[in-house]
Amino acid sequence: MTDLGQAPLAEAVARYAKDKVTRFHMPGHKGGTGASPEALAILGRRAFELDITGVEGLDDLLQPTGVIREAEELLARAFGADASYFLINGTSSGLQALILGTVGPGEEIIVPRNMHKSMVSGVILSGARPVFVTPEVDREQGIALGVTPEKVEEALVAHPKAKAVLLISPTYYGVTSDLAAIAALVHKRGLPLLIDEAHGPHFYFHEDLPPGALRQGVDACAQGAHKILCSLTQSSWLHVKGERVDRGRLRAVLGVILSTSASYLLMASLDLARQQMVRDGRAILTRTLELAERLRNGVRRLPGLTTFGREYCSRAGAVDLDLTKVTVSVKGLGITGQQAELYLRYEHGIQVELSDLYNVLFIVGPGTTEEDVERLLKALAELVRENTARAVRQIGVDALPPIPRQVITPREAFFAPADTVPLVAAKGRISMETVTCYPPGIPILCPGEEVTPEIIEHIEFMKENGYRIQGPQDGGLTRLRVVKE
Repeated sequence: MTDLGQAPLAEAVARYAKDKVTRFHMPGHKGGTGASPEALAILGRRAFELDITGVEGLDDLLQPTGVIREAEELLARAFGADASYFLINGTSSGLQALILGTVGPGEEIIVPRNMHKSMVSGVILSGARPVFVTPEVDREQGIALGVTPEKVEEALVAHPKAKAVLLISPTYYGVTSDLAAIAALVHKRGLPLLIDEAHGPHFYFHEDLPPGALRQGVDACAQGAHKILCSLTQSSWLHVKGERVDRGRLRAVLGVILSTSASYLLMASLDLARQQMVRDGRAILTRTLELAERLRNGVRRLPGLTTFGREYCSRAGAVDLDLTKVTVSVKGLGITGQQAELYLRYEHGIQVELSDLYNVLFIVGPGTTEEDVERLLKALAELVRENTARAVRQIGVDALPPIPRQVITPREAFFAPADTVPLVAAKGRISMETVTCYPPGIPILCPGEEVTPEIIEHIEFMKENGYRIQGPQDGGLTRLRVVKE
């Protein structure tokens, strides 16, 4: 059995580059000799040397029998899964695979209303009918939390023919749901519980982080290895545990949606990220958590700024918190999170993970240094000094309109003939688009749903009050794509 501290795929890629093989195969740059001077200067020769295709000895991602299979088996052992898979199309492909691997045309799948756009894509591809559960919302902070077991049970009772449940935990802001309780409810009905764990692969390597989904009875999860850990962007993992998810069907689905030209740079980085966590994960994450706490404590000393730690998790939909995520509210300064983001970037050269109406989110990771934290705290102190005279913003997160009637499936809406009409003329029509308002980041309209007067009124209110709206092709949302009558 291969030692968990090894990285067989990454080592095989490095050996191929070291052997100086004469390359009469793709890609065209031939290890960098054909790359332009500009490309070599910007990307570095080593990136080209390691950019290899599936040649003899390097296996095939879609039908692994050699070093890729060995690397995936090590990955499964590291996470306590029964099977694990490398993803080179991002976590999005993993979520789509979970949907396509468990439901088909016309079948019901229970999903959170604030599902990621890749879940919407998966529902469209599968032809399934989504059953929505609405997450809890912190109206003061303006963020969506997790889904409660009670709401999942309500959905299961109301939709006894549902084939699977797919939820998000943790959220972007690091809030986790009670997955153990939800798993018990879902399994009682013989269904698989699937989790979008894009932001939680590090949970498995430190006791001061929330428990990972696979340790709470979850049947499968997709993870973004690059989000907190140290693989390259667009590289992710998919894990399965138990027999409720058909692994043969899942492997077939991956063969449909993954690229046949898998990037060995991405796959090698996945192998090395797993190796790093197995070997040094606890020490790395101990330091990461210490830096995050230093940042959190520093923010608490700055007037007008607020942040939260585990004390936040005494409410419905928030069981635990990923402490590597530091959410800072700037509402007390009378500015928006977007304004704070731009100030930090262009006045101090600091880029945040995201901002919304009230908040700025900072991710502290293995690559964060003490100097980074001190620089950020100094910049935040200057932000406070420059904005203390402003009036405090009092805009609240209004109650969302009721989820509208689903007239046709998202797939039927996607393939239907389209009209683009003024928003006010969309009343009673079937939407072809998703409309999401921030805060709190929960869609008020999804493909296949009827556009109600309440939704139009809510959109107009959000526009007038400066809320960010995402989804429609018309960014100003004066017009909406609807199904042609």
